[in-house]
Order: sequence, then structure tokens, then C-alpha cells
Amino acid sequence: MKTLKRKGYTAGFVLMALLLAHLVVTPQTAQAAAGPKEYVQLNAAVPPTDNLIAMKGRTVAVSLSSGQVMTGVVKEVQSNLLHLEKLSQKEFFDALIRVDQIIGIEVRAR
Repeated sequence: MKTLKRKGYTAGFVLMALLLAHLVVTPQTAQAAAGPKEYVQLNAAVPPTDNLIAMKGRTVAVSLSSGQVMTGVVKEVQSNLLHLEKLSQKEFFDALIRVDQIIGIEVRAR
């Protein structure tokens, strides 16, 4: 009976050690696989629409001709319209903005 208990403890110890090793190794491998982050560069030689298309999936702040600044994640740019999702300080809101009303684009570059 004592032999069975020892084998049970040993198997449990080995299993816990493997689980802990997996938890320690997994975040490091995920970061290594992701590689260095790509940084966005604005290009003044192209229209704002092309700059926004290049920023798809990234957080941007757009200044509008009305003076309002809207910050959110670029979801899509189509037919002269910008779809921003996950607006800052507005839970569960999206926005559809006419590109010709945008007078400035701000994005984290580094």
C-alpha cells in the first residue's frame, strides 16, 4: 500500500512540474514568435485614405474639421468613409466618419 501512495505522489509531483514548466516557457515562446513590433509610418505623399488603410487594426486619433478628436481602432476604410471601432471613453460605440472631414491623423509611431 505504501508503494502505491509513493507512486501516486511521484506521478503528481511530475505532473505539477510539467505544468509549471509549460506556464513558464509558453509566454517567452509566444513573445519570440511574435518578433519585433512593426511601427506605423505616416506618409505625407499619399492621401489620408491610403494612410488610414495602412493603419487597419491600429489605434488612431483623427481630428475633424468641426474641432472634435475621435480615437479608436481603424476597422475599415471604404467609399470615402472611415469605420472606427472601440472608441476611447465610449464603451460599445463605433463611428463612421467621412474622410474629407478629417484634417489630421495622430498615431503612435514608436
